[in-house]
Amino acid sequence: MASGGKHLKKQANKKRGSGAHLSERDRQRAARRRSRSANRRGRLRRGAPQMIVMLLLCIVMISPLRSCIISDSDYVGYAAARETALADAGITQEKANNLSAEMIKIGDTVCYKVQFTGSVTDYRYIIDAKTGLIIGQNFYRTEG
Repeated sequence: MASGGKHLKKQANKKRGSGAHLSERDRQRAARRRSRSANRRGRLRRGAPQMIVMLLLCIVMISPLRSCIISDSDYVGYAAARETALADAGITQEKANNLSAEMIKIGDTVCYKVQFTGSVTDYRYIIDAKTGLIIGQNFYRTEG
């Protein structure tokens, strides 16, 4: 092979990243770096155990606050609130569009806010969650 061919082969090896252009000492350093990074891959990052401990601490601190969240178990229920509103409006559930119910708190009273649309009217009801009685209602005529 001509001397020019060896030079081209060296250039090609450099481009490929084969390490042929490196000295023996540099190859050994690169091998040590690769083995160190391979060993680190299986371990947690620095600071990860502290993050896990902090996350667990936050969960423990927040758990007593769960009792403050409104629960549906002590009240008449979403289904009963929907039925009350639909019966008052005189609409069947099949004819009601965009039917939604959510639990809200007005002052110290827990209520259900039920909304739906009939053929030409938008209905909005506020229903007491303990008794199931209608507290408030609004009707809006829709364009159509």
